[in-house]
Amino acid sequence: MADKFVYVAKPEDEQFEIKDIVRHNFTFSSRLRTKLKKNNAIYLNGEPVLGWKKPKAGDVISVRLPEEMSDFEPEDIPVYPVFEDDDLLIINKQPGHVVHPTRGQPNHTMANAIQKYMLDTGQNFKIRFVNRLDRDTSGVLVIAKNSYTQEELTKQMKANEVRKYYAALLCGIIEEDSGTVNVPIGRPDPDRIERGVLSEEEGGYASVTHFKVIGRHKEEFLKLGPELTVEAGFVEGKPRNILESELPELMSEGLVKMTEGYTVAELLLETGRTHQIRVHMGHLGHHVVGDTLYGGVLSKNENGIYVPIAKRQLLHARRLCFTHPVTKKYIEVEAPLPADFKI
Repeated sequence: MADKFVYVAKPEDEQFEIKDIVRHNFTFSSRLRTKLKKNNAIYLNGEPVLGWKKPKAGDVISVRLPEEMSDFEPEDIPVYPVFEDDDLLIINKQPGHVVHPTRGQPNHTMANAIQKYMLDTGQNFKIRFVNRLDRDTSGVLVIAKNSYTQEELTKQMKANEVRKYYAALLCGIIEEDSGTVNVPIGRPDPDRIERGVLSEEEGGYASVTHFKVIGRHKEEFLKLGPELTVEAGFVEGKPRNILESELPELMSEGLVKMTEGYTVAELLLETGRTHQIRVHMGHLGHHVVGDTLYGGVLSKNENGIYVPIAKRQLLHARRLCFTHPVTKKYIEVEAPLPADFKI
């Protein structure tokens, strides 16, 4: 495989040491340059070279990123690539899986799935997640195969140069074809996971979401309020069936309301706050369908019992647009909507 990072020395470079030439001509972080030095990963005309050496005009200076690997337990969890090359693996993550192992979820994660995928495809790289998705959020998940790619994509995200589009099924009908929500988001109670609209003076952070309606459905449904996550509507965080006889009391208490169908919207995030879409859309009165934390929707089954029309929050990372860190080409990847989105 040809070296990806190559520089041909010019006459004016003869006065500089190779380590300085590498620093000025490649966008490697100081941490990565230290790693390159430690692994003897800098070459002069195809041979490893010490950084203090000086080149002659026409000499070829090249860098080979050191090989690294992850050691997660491989698990047979489906992986659906939508883009892959030597530097990136981008998959369509399915709902129900945590991205990375944690103390409370040490296995059955996408890291375990990708470890198995590497074995099946004869690859070996360190798994570096560039973005994260909630357990129940599906869609585009980006894995960098080396530290350089991860660092460069992270820089693009911080500079707001990566465009992140989501799709969401929302409670109620949004009449406007498009719009923008520009209100700060914070954590009103540090002991609770919920985020909410919070002024910057109170600790909120600037947050901007653009939305565009791509479909409206007029059927009527019952909308669960987030208060039901405390007791009546959910058991251990899972939505339960609600008897028709319970509805009058729940509706009188404002815990269940009628909603005029639902809206499918595409959302472009200008910022990336925790729960941003769920909070911003809820702020407009259009919670994400199936969201047991902020609000959801119920429909009546053939037995007259009201059940959730979705087993998860219907939020999908649909499209990602960015510049490839190595090839410098414009990349646009899209993950098809999952089956449960097509109600």
